[in-house]
Amino acid sequence: MPENNIRKKEFPGGLRVFSEPLAESTSVALGVWIRAGSRDEQANVAGISHLMEHMLFKGTPSMNALKVAEAFESIGAQENAATGEEYTVLYARFLPEHLERALDIMSDMVLNPTLADLEREREVIVEEIGMYEDRPDQMADENLSSLIFHNDTLGRPIIGSAETVRGVDHDTLKNFHAKTYNAANVFVVGAGKLDPDEFEKIVGEKLANLPAGEPFERNANPGTPDSRFFYKFKETEQYHVSIGSLGIPAKSEDRYAMASLNNVLGGGMSSRLFQEVREKRGLAYAVFSYHQGYSDTGASKMYVGSTTGNVEEAVKVMIEQVGKIQEYTITDEELDRTKQQLKSSTLLALESTAARMNRIGRSTMNGTELLTPEEISERIEAVTAEDILRLAKKHLKLENMYLSAVGPKELDLGKYLNAS
Repeated sequence: MPENNIRKKEFPGGLRVFSEPLAESTSVALGVWIRAGSRDEQANVAGISHLMEHMLFKGTPSMNALKVAEAFESIGAQENAATGEEYTVLYARFLPEHLERALDIMSDMVLNPTLADLEREREVIVEEIGMYEDRPDQMADENLSSLIFHNDTLGRPIIGSAETVRGVDHDTLKNFHAKTYNAANVFVVGAGKLDPDEFEKIVGEKLANLPAGEPFERNANPGTPDSRFFYKFKETEQYHVSIGSLGIPAKSEDRYAMASLNNVLGGGMSSRLFQEVREKRGLAYAVFSYHQGYSDTGASKMYVGSTTGNVEEAVKVMIEQVGKIQEYTITDEELDRTKQQLKSSTLLALESTAARMNRIGRSTMNGTELLTPEEISERIEAVTAEDILRLAKKHLKLENMYLSAVGPKELDLGKYLNAS
């Protein structure tokens, strides 16, 4: 695709529609995005965005929960929904001839949820919370976020807690829907075999009744916790450790350099963490690094899962590698390899209509410009070894890093954050 093929239309009131027609595609991916996530919630109802996502499927005045499921299946659609720190999205993928019916179903769900069976669905989410608590790797990541974003809503679990979810009654949820699901916060994205004019027309008809409203204000302001180390006891076979610090916003000009830094450090089988921790020493099966970008901030993270006997050595090696990537520029070979990996992973994903729809939605959500594949390649190629070194020195300083651990025995892993 030589040029940016994405079209945007804004209706009076604020509803926005994005379309990316792909003549060669055989499907359409449709997403109704709501600019509301866990960071926008009050503490006493943490998890309400995720609960609202569940309730979209519980029925409307014209369809109960079974009829919603049957409606999607009657057009052969693959449907789902998700909630993040900054968004809620209802999405589906289907054949092009079913576009109007899909929009009919999804707009009804977004506009007119009956909020039926709330008590039952709250308990379903409490079970889901229990399921996540059985995943110590995710627990380590969530605890790390609570350190990095101390006393900020970004540091809270997306799903909330059993207490806060059970505290959401029908009136609270109804008021949340009325305040949040409005023209200022909702936008629709379609990618695939579609006609933009027809798509915009149908969206305008189906979602014309969205009320006016105001978007949430966002301004991350994390504090400093009393300790940079957090330990959670859990009887596990492996010891799970997450290490990280503040990163950069998703829209930062340095986003491709940050992706390159993480790719070299822990992004694949040839990365430094994988080679030093797993291949050379056999200290862990899983070890990697990654970056999470939000609209106004970000987090740079590393993870390792190891045995209790090996985890201290694994963390020590990881910290050594962090020190080296701050001290010396990466090699030309590493730089070239990471550029090729990033270009391939980014551009190959664009063969999927669902990935294209998600790209538009996430970019709109966090304010990132939508680039053509050629522009993406140019930005990646423009990254230098000096860019990577600069970001490593700024965002991987040990004195600014936090460590979260989950395992059967408390170990003094915090000492490695003070290593010279």
